[in-house]
Amino acid sequence: MDFDAYASYGVALVSSQPDDRHPDDPLTSIEGLRRFLAPYPWMAERARAADVAPLADLRTHLRAVFEAAGDSRSATMVRVLNELLDRHRARPSISGHDDSDWHLHVASTDGPVAEEYAAGAVMGLTMAFLDLGPDRFGTCSATGCRKVFLDTSRNRSRRYCSERCATRANVAAMRSRRRAAP
Repeated sequence: MDFDAYASYGVALVSSQPDDRHPDDPLTSIEGLRRFLAPYPWMAERARAADVAPLADLRTHLRAVFEAAGDSRSATMVRVLNELLDRHRARPSISGHDDSDWHLHVASTDGPVAEEYAAGAVMGLTMAFLDLGPDRFGTCSATGCRKVFLDTSRNRSRRYCSERCATRANVAAMRSRRRAAP
């Protein structure tokens, strides 16, 4: 099982929440959900309108995990993750396309997409919490950006969700210093 891939489900879902820089919410329509799920074509093609609301609700709860991490409240992270693990139980199944491609999925791929995605996201973030620790859950430091990330850097120094936000923040800081210089 590739828990890093499943953790990326959770990061992507929380990061899909609209903010100043990214005002479009993919979880308001089935078309938006299908665009959001485009990297996972086996889910995108099965997505239904009934999957939108449960994923929007899960996004809110997973955001609480990242916010608790930002406030160094690991007990809250554990409580929320445990509640989500109970609500979105893993239902492992073996999947593959031929005899050389067998692998394990956290949830059945023949049920609702929201259940499959939720089980993967919650299990992935739970394993990230256990393997990496709570201080590796981050929220972008760029003004106006609320995307999240898992810091896998060697020295635990990541502050931005992407190179784009890091560059934007560095350029803004440089321009501010120039304006302030005599």
